[in-house]
Amino acid sequence: MIQLKDISYRIGNRVILDNVSFTAQPGEVLAVLGANGAGKSTLLKITRGELKPAAGAVAIGGRTLGSWKQRELAQCTAVLQQQTILTLPFPVREVVMMGRYPHFKNTPAALDHTIVKSALRKAGIEKLADRNYLELSGGEQQRVHLARVFAQVWTAGAHKTRYLLMDEPGNNLDISHQHHVLHMAKTFAAAGNCVIAILHDLNLALQYADRVLLLHKGAALASGTPEAVLNEENLSRAYDFPMTVHYSDSFEYPIILPAVPKTLVTT
Repeated sequence: MIQLKDISYRIGNRVILDNVSFTAQPGEVLAVLGANGAGKSTLLKITRGELKPAAGAVAIGGRTLGSWKQRELAQCTAVLQQQTILTLPFPVREVVMMGRYPHFKNTPAALDHTIVKSALRKAGIEKLADRNYLELSGGEQQRVHLARVFAQVWTAGAHKTRYLLMDEPGNNLDISHQHHVLHMAKTFAAAGNCVIAILHDLNLALQYADRVLLLHKGAALASGTPEAVLNEENLSRAYDFPMTVHYSDSFEYPIILPAVPKTLVTT
C-alpha cells in the first residue's frame, strides 16, 4: 500500500499541492488525472521521495518513506518517467539490465539475465536487444525503459508487494503500444502489486484504472471509481473546458469527448 496524507507543496508563494491525500492499494491501478499544472508530476515526485513536501507524510508498505534504505526501496519500487535522458551508446540489453542493479552487487547472476530476457519479451522488444539505444526512435526508447522498470520489480527481494510509479507511460507510443503498456500495468497490479499512473488520456483511464484521483489546481477534486469520478461536471471543472460523456450499448466503457464550443470551430 502507498499512502499520502495531507500533502502540501509550495514554490515560494505559489501553491502546487494543497492538502492532498490518497491511498493506493495492492491489486489496483490508481490513475492520477488533471489539467496541465494541476500538480500530478509533483505528487509523483513526492511519492518516490524526489521532492520533500512542505507538510504531510508518505508511507509505502506501512513504513514512512524516510525509514526505507534506498537500495531496499529500489528492490521493490520502480519509476517510469515521461522521458529518460541517456546519452551513452549502450546496447538495449544493458539498459534493461540497469533495472537489476539494486538486486546484485558486482556482477549480474543467471537470474538477472533471465529476468532481463523475460522483460524484453514482455515489452515486445526482444529483437532490439543488441541494438544501440541511441539509434532507436522515441517510442522504442520508451519501451526499453518500460522493460527496464519491469525488470527492476520482477522480483521484490524480501518484500511481498511491488510498486510501480508511471508518469505518462504512453509518452511517444502509438495507440497499440499505449494499450499494451497499460495492459502490462493492469496485469502487474492484478498479481497483488500497486500501480500509480499519471495519465492524460481520459478514455484510457476509464478502461484501465481501478480508481482515479482527479486534481484541480493542486487540490483533490474527486477520487473513487472511474465511473463515479469522470462525469461531465467534474471533468468540465477540472479541465476548465466543457466535456461530455457518451454511453453506448456497443461499447463496454463510456467515451469522453470535449464539447468544442462553436466559437472555437473555424472554417
